[in-house]
Amino acid sequence: MSAPIEFDVTYDPPSPVVTVQATGLTDTALTVKVTDLELNSVTFHPQTALSDILAGLVNGLALAAPGIVKDKIKGLTPDIPLDQPIGCDIPIGEATVHVRLKSPELGTHDDMLMISGTADVS
Repeated sequence: MSAPIEFDVTYDPPSPVVTVQATGLTDTALTVKVTDLELNSVTFHPQTALSDILAGLVNGLALAAPGIVKDKIKGLTPDIPLDQPIGCDIPIGEATVHVRLKSPELGTHDDMLMISGTADVS
């Protein structure tokens, strides 16, 4: 039987923040570019006697973690799938009007993300 090695891990900030820039949009996905990650430190807190012995080594290695993670994710350009095309359904009496955005395009307005395109009403 071996002794358990258990750590409780904390991050600074407690919930790291990933900043992305929208770079493309289709009917099925939004493409973003990861521009920053706010992660200052990762700390391992020993939960067992064996973990306590290894804490110095583990936390020494953890000092490099924020930089390594930032280097790996900055510049990534993942697609975020859209469940359905951009639009809405408007109930009118017994019928429903479907409004969908055709040929969506990204833009900005007053430093905010703007999505424009042609409305398709059916």
